[in-house]
Amino acid sequence: MYFAENVTTTAREIEKLANDLLDLTWTIDIYRGREASIINLRDFGWKFEFNTRKRAAGLCSYRNKTIYVSKWLLMQNLDKASNFENTLRHELAHALDKAMGGRNHHNNVWKAIARKVLCTAERCYSSDEIEVKETTKYTLKCVEEECNYTRPSHKARPTNARSYPCCNDCYNAGKGYKRLVQVQNY
Repeated sequence: MYFAENVTTTAREIEKLANDLLDLTWTIDIYRGREASIINLRDFGWKFEFNTRKRAAGLCSYRNKTIYVSKWLLMQNLDKASNFENTLRHELAHALDKAMGGRNHHNNVWKAIARKVLCTAERCYSSDEIEVKETTKYTLKCVEEECNYTRPSHKARPTNARSYPCCNDCYNAGKGYKRLVQVQNY
């Protein structure tokens, strides 16, 4: 394993690890009486990318030949590097399984391949391990420095809109209408 338990990481380190794993030539010998399969996923056209999924830490797309890791979940859990490495290896096992001619979703053949790539061969993402801190794409914040008023917002607000949401705390304190500014969470 590349990351130890309770190690902090960055998106760049996860991307580097993913590309290093894709560049390796894997020798998978899980069948008795058959020759070992020697597979380099780059030769088959596989690549790595980030996505913004909210409920899946990783994804293996057979059609696009791409292994994805959720950047949205990663950025909220940079202290869980070993979990994301396990997710990456989990998806790598799916890609290797497909390259070997199968498409065996979490069966015993896939589990044997997953163990060869040092994956736990179990579900990687659960809310017990990986936390979701930001639930909305945007947050509206008060422009006053001493005011801590925030409000979630699911859609982008145009900068030239005729009406803007205002801070309730400042209005109730007699400071008048204070416009809320929009901050993007992910």
